[in-house]
Amino acid sequence: MADLTRIAQIMAEAVNGPGRPALPERLCTACVEALAVEAASITLMADTGHRAGVWASDRRARRMEERQFSLGEGPGVDAFRGRSPVAVADLLAPDEVRWPVLVAALAPADSGHPDPDHPDPDDVEADHQGLRSVYASPLHLGSASIGVLSLYRSAPGVPGAEEAADIQVAATSVTLAIVGSFMTPSGEVPVQPWLDDPPVNGVEVDQAVGMVMVQLGVSAGEALDRLRAHAFAHDREIDEVAHEVVLRQLRFTEEDR
Repeated sequence: MADLTRIAQIMAEAVNGPGRPALPERLCTACVEALAVEAASITLMADTGHRAGVWASDRRARRMEERQFSLGEGPGVDAFRGRSPVAVADLLAPDEVRWPVLVAALAPADSGHPDPDHPDPDDVEADHQGLRSVYASPLHLGSASIGVLSLYRSAPGVPGAEEAADIQVAATSVTLAIVGSFMTPSGEVPVQPWLDDPPVNGVEVDQAVGMVMVQLGVSAGEALDRLRAHAFAHDREIDEVAHEVVLRQLRFTEEDR
Protein backbone atom coordinates (compact mmCIF):
# COMPACT_ATOMS: atom_id res chain seq x y z
CA MET A 1 0.00 0.00 0.00
CA ALA A 2 1.26 3.45 -0.80
CA ASP A 3 2.01 5.95 1.94
CA LEU A 4 -1.37 7.58 2.52
CA THR A 5 0.32 10.64 4.00
CA ARG A 6 2.31 11.03 0.80
CA ILE A 7 -0.87 10.73 -1.32
CA ALA A 8 -2.59 13.37 0.81
CA GLN A 9 0.42 15.68 0.57
CA ILE A 10 0.65 15.40 -3.21
CA MET A 11 -3.06 16.05 -3.65
CA ALA A 12 -2.91 19.02 -1.27
CA GLU A 13 -0.02 20.52 -3.22
CA ALA A 14 -2.09 20.21 -6.40
CA VAL A 15 -5.03 22.01 -4.76
CA ASN A 16 -2.85 24.83 -3.47
CA GLY A 17 -0.80 25.16 -6.66
CA PRO A 18 -0.82 28.08 -9.11
CA GLY A 19 -3.90 28.89 -11.16
CA ARG A 20 -2.42 27.39 -14.33
CA PRO A 21 -2.85 24.68 -15.32
CA ALA A 22 -6.46 24.39 -14.19
CA LEU A 23 -7.30 22.62 -10.92
CA PRO A 24 -8.65 19.40 -12.52
CA GLU A 25 -5.56 19.11 -14.71
CA ARG A 26 -3.28 19.61 -11.68
CA LEU A 27 -5.22 16.89 -9.88
CA CYS A 28 -4.72 14.51 -12.83
CA THR A 29 -0.97 15.11 -12.73
CA ALA A 30 -0.99 14.59 -8.96
CA CYS A 31 -2.74 11.21 -9.36
CA VAL A 32 -0.02 10.07 -11.77
CA GLU A 33 2.63 11.14 -9.25
CA ALA A 34 0.92 9.65 -6.21
CA LEU A 35 -0.27 6.35 -7.69
CA ALA A 36 1.29 3.62 -9.83
CA VAL A 37 -0.42 4.80 -13.02
CA GLU A 38 0.80 6.38 -16.26
CA ALA A 39 -2.09 8.64 -17.19
CA ALA A 40 -5.19 10.08 -15.57
CA SER A 41 -8.28 12.01 -16.58
CA ILE A 42 -11.15 13.75 -14.84
CA THR A 43 -14.52 14.08 -16.54
CA LEU A 44 -17.10 16.31 -14.89
CA MET A 45 -20.73 15.73 -15.82
CA ALA A 46 -24.29 16.11 -14.62
CA ASP A 47 -25.29 12.89 -16.36
CA THR A 48 -23.81 10.74 -19.11
CA GLY A 49 -25.30 12.99 -21.79
CA HIS A 50 -24.31 16.35 -20.29
CA ARG A 51 -20.63 16.89 -19.68
CA ALA A 52 -18.95 20.00 -18.25
CA GLY A 53 -15.51 19.10 -19.52
CA VAL A 54 -12.57 16.70 -19.61
CA TRP A 55 -9.11 17.31 -18.18
CA ALA A 56 -6.20 14.89 -18.43
CA SER A 57 -2.56 14.39 -17.60
CA ASP A 58 -1.72 13.80 -21.27
CA ARG A 59 -3.19 13.57 -24.76
CA ARG A 60 -3.67 9.79 -24.59
CA ALA A 61 -5.98 9.89 -21.58
CA ARG A 62 -7.91 12.83 -23.01
CA ARG A 63 -8.40 10.99 -26.29
CA MET A 64 -9.70 7.91 -24.46
CA GLU A 65 -12.26 9.99 -22.56
CA GLU A 66 -13.34 11.85 -25.69
CA ARG A 67 -13.90 8.59 -27.52
CA GLN A 68 -15.98 7.12 -24.67
CA PHE A 69 -18.26 10.16 -24.55
CA SER A 70 -18.58 10.24 -28.33
CA LEU A 71 -19.67 6.60 -28.38
CA GLY A 72 -21.70 6.69 -25.17
CA GLU A 73 -20.01 3.60 -23.76
CA GLY A 74 -16.91 2.58 -21.86
CA PRO A 75 -15.59 2.04 -18.33
CA GLY A 76 -15.93 5.71 -17.38
CA VAL A 77 -19.54 5.82 -18.58
CA ASP A 78 -20.36 2.63 -16.64
CA ALA A 79 -18.61 3.89 -13.50
CA PHE A 80 -20.66 7.08 -13.54
CA ARG A 81 -23.94 5.33 -14.26
CA GLY A 82 -23.37 2.56 -11.72
CA ARG A 83 -21.78 4.82 -9.08
CA SER A 84 -19.11 2.18 -8.47
CA PRO A 85 -15.54 1.62 -9.72
CA VAL A 86 -14.96 -0.26 -12.97
CA ALA A 87 -11.66 -2.08 -13.46
CA VAL A 88 -10.57 -3.31 -16.90
CA ALA A 89 -7.55 -5.60 -17.08
CA ASP A 90 -7.08 -5.19 -20.83
CA LEU A 91 -9.13 -3.00 -23.14
CA LEU A 92 -7.80 -4.93 -26.14
CA ALA A 93 -8.46 -8.44 -24.83
CA PRO A 94 -10.31 -10.63 -27.36
CA ASP A 95 -12.88 -11.58 -24.71
CA GLU A 96 -13.61 -7.97 -23.72
CA VAL A 97 -17.19 -7.66 -24.94
CA ARG A 98 -18.70 -5.12 -22.57
CA TRP A 99 -18.10 -2.23 -24.96
CA PRO A 100 -17.83 -3.70 -28.47
CA VAL A 101 -18.05 -0.37 -30.32
CA LEU A 102 -15.36 1.21 -28.13
CA VAL A 103 -13.03 -1.79 -28.45
CA ALA A 104 -13.49 -1.75 -32.24
CA ALA A 105 -12.74 1.98 -32.30
CA LEU A 106 -9.51 1.43 -30.36
CA ALA A 107 -8.17 -0.99 -32.96
CA PRO A 108 -5.55 0.29 -35.44
CA ALA A 109 -7.16 1.25 -38.72
CA ASP A 110 -4.92 -0.96 -40.85
CA SER A 111 -5.99 -4.38 -39.65
CA GLY A 112 -8.83 -4.02 -37.19
CA HIS A 113 -7.05 -6.70 -35.15
CA PRO A 114 -4.45 -5.06 -32.92
CA ASP A 115 -1.58 -7.08 -31.54
CA PRO A 116 -2.05 -6.46 -27.81
CA ASP A 117 1.50 -7.60 -27.05
CA HIS A 118 3.10 -5.18 -29.50
CA PRO A 119 1.12 -1.90 -29.53
CA ASP A 120 2.55 0.72 -31.84
CA PRO A 121 2.87 4.03 -29.93
CA ASP A 122 3.46 5.87 -33.21
CA ASP A 123 0.22 4.66 -34.79
CA VAL A 124 -2.03 7.72 -34.47
CA GLU A 125 -4.99 5.65 -35.60
CA ALA A 126 -4.72 3.45 -32.52
CA ASP A 127 -6.72 5.51 -30.05
CA HIS A 128 -5.43 3.58 -27.05
CA GLN A 129 -1.87 4.80 -27.82
CA GLY A 130 -0.40 2.03 -25.70
CA LEU A 131 -2.89 2.38 -22.81
CA ARG A 132 -4.22 -1.06 -21.98
CA SER A 133 -5.75 -1.18 -18.50
CA VAL A 134 -8.04 1.33 -16.82
CA TYR A 135 -9.57 1.86 -13.40
CA ALA A 136 -12.53 4.27 -13.48
CA SER A 137 -13.77 5.61 -10.17
CA PRO A 138 -16.94 7.72 -9.84
CA LEU A 139 -16.62 11.08 -8.13
CA HIS A 140 -19.54 11.56 -5.77
CA LEU A 141 -20.28 13.26 -2.48
CA GLY A 142 -23.27 11.76 -0.75
CA SER A 143 -26.03 11.49 -3.32
CA ALA A 144 -24.44 14.00 -5.69
CA SER A 145 -22.35 12.63 -8.57
CA ILE A 146 -20.02 15.07 -10.31
CA GLY A 147 -17.98 12.89 -12.67
CA VAL A 148 -15.35 10.18 -13.03
CA LEU A 149 -11.64 9.78 -12.35
CA SER A 150 -10.01 7.37 -14.84
CA LEU A 151 -6.52 5.96 -14.30
CA TYR A 152 -4.58 4.24 -17.08
CA ARG A 153 -1.60 1.93 -17.48
CA SER A 154 0.16 0.47 -20.50
CA ALA A 155 0.46 -2.97 -18.88
CA PRO A 156 -2.59 -5.26 -18.52
CA GLY A 157 -3.88 -5.98 -15.04
CA VAL A 158 -6.16 -4.65 -12.32
CA PRO A 159 -5.25 -3.12 -8.97
CA GLY A 160 -5.20 -5.36 -5.91
CA ALA A 161 -7.36 -4.60 -2.89
CA GLU A 162 -4.76 -2.41 -1.18
CA GLU A 163 -3.99 -0.44 -4.32
CA ALA A 164 -7.69 0.02 -5.02
CA ALA A 165 -8.01 1.48 -1.52
CA ASP A 166 -5.23 3.97 -2.32
CA ILE A 167 -7.03 4.93 -5.50
CA GLN A 168 -10.22 5.57 -3.58
CA VAL A 169 -8.32 7.90 -1.25
CA ALA A 170 -7.14 9.84 -4.29
CA ALA A 171 -10.64 9.85 -5.80
CA THR A 172 -12.10 11.20 -2.57
CA SER A 173 -9.41 13.89 -2.50
CA VAL A 174 -10.27 14.86 -6.09
CA THR A 175 -13.98 15.06 -5.27
CA LEU A 176 -13.46 17.20 -2.16
CA ALA A 177 -10.99 19.47 -3.99
CA ILE A 178 -13.38 20.14 -6.88
CA VAL A 179 -16.47 20.56 -4.70
CA GLY A 180 -14.50 22.71 -2.26
CA SER A 181 -13.27 24.95 -5.07
CA PHE A 182 -16.82 26.20 -5.51
CA MET A 183 -17.21 27.37 -1.94
CA THR A 184 -15.46 30.01 0.16
CA PRO A 185 -15.43 30.09 3.98
CA SER A 186 -18.17 32.72 3.82
CA GLY A 187 -20.35 30.43 1.71
CA GLU A 188 -19.96 32.47 -1.46
CA VAL A 189 -19.52 30.72 -4.79
CA PRO A 190 -16.31 31.94 -6.47
CA VAL A 191 -15.90 32.16 -10.22
CA GLN A 192 -14.04 29.19 -11.70
CA PRO A 193 -12.58 30.34 -15.03
CA TRP A 194 -11.46 26.81 -15.88
CA LEU A 195 -15.13 25.85 -16.29
CA ASP A 196 -15.63 28.56 -18.91
CA ASP A 197 -13.07 27.08 -21.29
CA PRO A 198 -12.28 23.45 -20.39
CA PRO A 199 -10.04 21.39 -22.73
CA VAL A 200 -13.17 19.63 -23.97
CA ASN A 201 -16.21 21.85 -23.80
CA GLY A 202 -19.52 20.16 -23.04
CA VAL A 203 -21.45 23.42 -23.42
CA GLU A 204 -21.30 23.29 -27.22
CA VAL A 205 -22.51 19.70 -27.16
CA ASP A 206 -25.56 20.79 -25.17
CA GLN A 207 -26.15 23.67 -27.58
CA ALA A 208 -25.86 21.32 -30.54
CA VAL A 209 -28.28 18.87 -28.94
CA GLY A 210 -30.84 21.67 -28.64
CA MET A 211 -30.37 22.66 -32.27
CA VAL A 212 -30.67 19.07 -33.52
CA MET A 213 -33.84 18.64 -31.42
CA VAL A 214 -35.40 21.54 -33.34
CA GLN A 215 -34.04 20.43 -36.72
CA LEU A 216 -35.35 16.86 -36.40
CA GLY A 217 -38.19 17.30 -33.93
CA VAL A 218 -36.77 14.67 -31.56
CA SER A 219 -36.03 14.35 -27.85
CA ALA A 220 -32.75 15.44 -26.26
CA GLY A 221 -31.64 11.84 -25.87
CA GLU A 222 -32.27 11.03 -29.52
CA ALA A 223 -30.58 14.24 -30.64
CA LEU A 224 -27.46 13.27 -28.69
CA ASP A 225 -27.61 9.80 -30.27
CA ARG A 226 -27.73 11.43 -33.73
CA LEU A 227 -24.66 13.52 -32.94
CA ARG A 228 -22.81 10.46 -31.68
CA ALA A 229 -23.80 8.40 -34.72
CA HIS A 230 -22.62 11.13 -37.09
CA ALA A 231 -19.31 11.44 -35.22
CA PHE A 232 -18.76 7.68 -35.29
CA ALA A 233 -19.70 7.32 -38.96
CA HIS A 234 -17.22 10.03 -39.95
CA ASP A 235 -14.49 8.98 -37.46
CA ARG A 236 -14.65 12.29 -35.62
CA GLU A 237 -15.13 13.44 -32.03
CA ILE A 238 -18.57 14.59 -30.97
CA ASP A 239 -17.14 17.94 -29.88
CA GLU A 240 -15.99 18.65 -33.44
CA VAL A 241 -19.40 17.77 -34.83
CA ALA A 242 -21.17 19.87 -32.19
CA HIS A 243 -18.95 22.84 -32.98
CA GLU A 244 -19.96 22.72 -36.65
CA VAL A 245 -23.64 22.42 -35.72
CA VAL A 246 -23.41 25.46 -33.43
CA LEU A 247 -21.66 27.45 -36.18
CA ARG A 248 -24.39 26.30 -38.60
CA GLN A 249 -21.80 24.62 -40.81
CA LEU A 250 -23.63 21.32 -40.34
CA ARG A 251 -27.38 20.81 -40.30
CA PHE A 252 -29.27 17.58 -39.66
CA THR A 253 -32.17 16.84 -41.99
CA GLU A 254 -34.98 14.31 -42.20
CA GLU A 255 -32.57 11.92 -43.91
CA ASP A 256 -30.59 11.76 -40.65
CA ARG A 257 -33.58 10.53 -38.65
